Amino acid sequence: MSAETKIPEIAVIGLNHKTAPVDVRERLSLPDEAVRDLLARSRERGIDEIVFLSTCNRVELYFAASDIPRAIDGLLSLLDDRIDIDRRRLEPCLYRKYSRDAAAHLFSVASSIDSMVIGENEIVGQVKDAYRCAVSAKRTGPLLNRLFHQAFKTAKRVRTETEIAHNPLSVAFIAAELAKKIFEDLSRRSALLIGAGDMGELILKYFTKSDIREITIANRSLHNAERIAEEINRRAHIIPLEDITEAAARADIIIASSGSDAHLITEAMGREIARRRRNNPLFVIDIGVPRNVDPAVGALDGIYLYNVDDLRAIADENLKSRMKELEVARQFVEADADDFMVWYERLDTVPLISAIQERFDEIRRAEFERYRRRRLKHLSDADLAIVEDLTRQIMTKTLHNPIQAIKRARAEDGPRHRDRAAAKKLIQDLFDS
Repeated sequence: MSAETKIPEIAVIGLNHKTAPVDVRERLSLPDEAVRDLLARSRERGIDEIVFLSTCNRVELYFAASDIPRAIDGLLSLLDDRIDIDRRRLEPCLYRKYSRDAAAHLFSVASSIDSMVIGENEIVGQVKDAYRCAVSAKRTGPLLNRLFHQAFKTAKRVRTETEIAHNPLSVAFIAAELAKKIFEDLSRRSALLIGAGDMGELILKYFTKSDIREITIANRSLHNAERIAEEINRRAHIIPLEDITEAAARADIIIASSGSDAHLITEAMGREIARRRRNNPLFVIDIGVPRNVDPAVGALDGIYLYNVDDLRAIADENLKSRMKELEVARQFVEADADDFMVWYERLDTVPLISAIQERFDEIRRAEFERYRRRRLKHLSDADLAIVEDLTRQIMTKTLHNPIQAIKRARAEDGPRHRDRAAAKKLIQDLFDS
């Protein structure tokens, strides 16, 4: 039987936040020019297709090659030329995944179920950017094109058919989302930031993304208040801490983020603020430790008070919700990995069937020629054509059931098959001389 063209295998080699500390990961973060050079030079190392994915939490190389061990050695040597880290330190951080495991890993990454923050939104965009870079460099082909497009479909399915990304985990983001539940349109609302803590500034940034109408910043240091206004790139009213009662009465949202040891908003101040607001809703976010707002303020009509523990409790509940959805997302990943492997396993079915048909036709033609020269010399050319057509029909009908069985076996058993080479040899031996 004629030799088959070997279908390249798919693999991934990489490291992430689970296997490597940040000082190792950052050394593998290559500039764009170095990535393009690595993609180009990987051809010399027996790699047919390759995509280089690099984020703050992972560096991974997805590739297709006929000789996987040689390809991995080649990739590591290319990295050795570009990174300042001893191979002995790098090796324990690396994972290697092959075939179906590599496909399932990519689908998990793109779907954000392998992320440090499960359900985060950024990773699928980063995977798409890495893929586009490889396509631009003409370093993808039929295998990785199919693999990555399936990864994008899986990621979309996880996002649309599960709640894995719907409940925020960031305390700052949760605070902004709570405000939207109280005030539908933040562009008509005003916010007061008390203090200059990092978390307070981050929460304020979320509000600016929602186009909050007016911002006031109260701080002991006017310089720090001005710095915050500059960093959020918004005009803001800068006031001293002594004036917060008046400012709080005009604000719809208060973010208290001061390092003060005493309550900056007491119960008495809260009553005065509520009176001036005539019980219109006021959302107070107290992330100061110790607390900046007297807890009794939260019992006043119209005032919604959340402290840092409240926000973290919501984040914990959201995480539990995501973990429940995680199992559903994993089922999608596993099913799509199976589907991909069905397609992949069929790639070598066509050349295998062609080889079987070619071998049988060689035998048919050789026997027909032998009989034509010795025992069928008396037949006319028209009669010989009928006999040859008969032998061809017999061969086709004889091979029909075995070929259909091969197709069914590859479709049904492909994703679970562990020794493709042995199975192919068995099939070839059944039909070979």
